[in-house]
Amino acid sequence: MKIIDSKGKIFGIINYLDLMAILVIVLLAVNFFVLDNDENSRELIKSQADKEILLTFNISGIKDISVNSVKKGDVFREFPTGSLLGEVVEVEFSNQKLATTDRDGNVIYSDIPDRYDMLVTMRAMANETENSIKVSNLEVQIGRSMIIESKLIRFESVIYGIE
Repeated sequence: MKIIDSKGKIFGIINYLDLMAILVIVLLAVNFFVLDNDENSRELIKSQADKEILLTFNISGIKDISVNSVKKGDVFREFPTGSLLGEVVEVEFSNQKLATTDRDGNVIYSDIPDRYDMLVTMRAMANETENSIKVSNLEVQIGRSMIIESKLIRFESVIYGIE
């Protein structure tokens, strides 16, 4: 019995070109599932169990109606993915300030009428690794800009603190 017959089939069963295509697909699948899952497994082993953190977001230049729309207990998500960020535990706001100088060059901070800065602190569950802190699979870092939304309102914010 010949290995490749007159029709180009190996042992009379499968064409050698089809066999090559199948082998390439199997090798790609093994690479994707085994190697990628191995990386993910190492990351999961290094990570700690979910732990509670406090995320503080800075929201600048908003009107009083926006300030009044955020209450303790509100749940915020990241826009556009809809990933859960956390529940509001504290809301602080102050008049927005503008830095100007007087005639002598001294810095003066003036209130901007009808504009506020707000700090929103949320309780969130995070996965912490040696390289990152992730909340709902989103990396969070101080200084990162995010669009956050609740049931009532959406803000452009910056992560101000992580505890």
